[in-house]
Parts: sequence; structure tokens; C-alpha cells
Amino acid sequence: MKHLLFAIVIASSTLTLSAQSFTYAPINVPGAVATEARAINNNGEIVGFYKTTACADYDVKVPRCPTKGFKYVNGSYIKLMVPNSTSTAIMGVNDLGDLVGFYTKADGTKHGFIWFHQNVIKTIDYPNPPTATNTVPFGINKAGTVVGGLWSISSNGTFPAGGWVWVNGKFSNMNPFSNGAAAPCCWSVNSIANSGVIAGQLFQADNFQAWFKAGTDEDFFLRNSGGSDTFGTGVNSTTDMVGYSVAGGWFAKNIEANEGTNDSTEKAPSFVSVKFPNSQFTVPFGLNNARAIVGTYSDSAGKQHGFLAK
Repeated sequence: MKHLLFAIVIASSTLTLSAQSFTYAPINVPGAVATEARAINNNGEIVGFYKTTACADYDVKVPRCPTKGFKYVNGSYIKLMVPNSTSTAIMGVNDLGDLVGFYTKADGTKHGFIWFHQNVIKTIDYPNPPTATNTVPFGINKAGTVVGGLWSISSNGTFPAGGWVWVNGKFSNMNPFSNGAAAPCCWSVNSIANSGVIAGQLFQADNFQAWFKAGTDEDFFLRNSGGSDTFGTGVNSTTDMVGYSVAGGWFAKNIEANEGTNDSTEKAPSFVSVKFPNSQFTVPFGLNNARAIVGTYSDSAGKQHGFLAK
């Protein structure tokens, strides 16, 4: 089984979409040594987390180092920490301003949370999870449905062990895989749109694959037909997706437009490269209905920043 390391160097590429290039702007929390922008809602509010001391993470998707949360609204940064937590990572935001993520207590335990826009915080923990896994929410839509994964987070690294959906206080598994897939495992649900479509990742047939689900329809794909670990990280209501692979960050327009009459005739989406100018690597995480993208990139000196692409 292959692991995709945080320190991977992403190859450069040209980005075009309908003859127009994305324009990029960095996002840097004042005083931070590293910033990750993780989600953007349809009002343009951006959320994520940052670090104030240097620390290398094994996996870019889930931080194992101490972090603090932020919201970026109208050009101003609002720094946020779950009360009595030693670390807070904000991973998602909906159009109401509700936030989701996970926090660490003084005893070292990690817990998922919903931070409602009324300033009420609710802890959500998957019941009876596999040993040594933690509840990590990644997204929330306007209806209040939360998605996420069960992740091991330790000094040995981070790794997904199952996906889930939370509705009205109840968790359910979300672990799709292709028919006849070889040894599927390692799911995570990474995004949900207001329309209810979701995106995530799993390991099957010797590769991490991005997946997209709309109702009963499920699509699985790699960025390169020859095989390349591919992660789906964000989706919007018009079924656009963002994610990344060893070939770099990508945007895919209207996944459902590639539908055929059955699974055997479906076409892989067309991947458009997403790369912050002169960056070592770029990882898109969040996407809104206006196709604004947020994520993280590493500059030529190796420092990590957030970004907004429009």
C-alpha cells in the first residue's frame, strides 16, 4: 500500500479554464509559521487552521501537530479555539457560518465538533470507533449534515480507517467501493454540498481513488489512467470537484456531465491543474458554487501558506 507524503513535490503545469486562468491570492494568518485554508462557503467566508511553532505533519489532509483555527471574513482574520482545547483544527464551514473540525484536550484525546453560528459548540464522537482512531469532521452543508472520517493520528503519521455521515445526531458508515474491487479500505468522506452530493477517498486496486456520490450513483476515478493516488477533497452543488494526486492539484468540472448509460461507459472527468504560481506543491481543499477554491501551498523556501483561487 502506497502512502502519499506531505512533503511531495508537485510538478508544475499550466491552468486554463474556458480560456481564463485562475487568479491566486495567498492567505496567511498573522504570526503563523504555517497556514492551511480548508473551506469556503457561498458567502465567501474562508476557514482553516494555522501553526505558531514549526512542526512537520506526515499527511497534509489531517494535522497531527498543534494548530489553531481561523475564519477569514472581509479581509480580517478571526482566531478561534474550542474552549479548554490545546489544539483546534477547523475543517469546514456552511453558508450559515457553522464550523466543523476536531480539537485536542489537555489529556491528549481528540474529538470532533460542530461550532454553530449561535456560538454553541457541540462535541460529536463516532460511537465505538476502531481502536486508536479519532473522529475528524471535514464538511457541513446548510442542512446541517456533517461528513468526515475515522483517522489514526499519532507520531507515526495519519491514516483514514472509515468514512461517515452525521445527520440529526446519528452517525452512519459511508464506505463505497467498486464492484469486485481488490481489498478496499481506508475511506474518508471529505466534502458535502448543499445539494447533498459528497466526495471522498478510498484505497482499492492498489491506489487511493477519489470518489463522488450523488444519490445512489457512485463514481471512482484516478487522475492518470495508468494509476496515480488521487484524493477528492471538495465538491459543490453543481458537481464540480477539487482534489490532488502525485501529478498535483486539480479541478474537475461537473462530474455528472461525464455520466454514461451505465458504469461501464462512464468517462473519467477532465482534470484541470491547480497550482499556485512558483509553488513547490499545491493542494486544493475547498470549493464553493462560484468555483472559488481554497487550499494550501508550499513556497520555494518550503513555507506553507493558504490560498484563494478564483
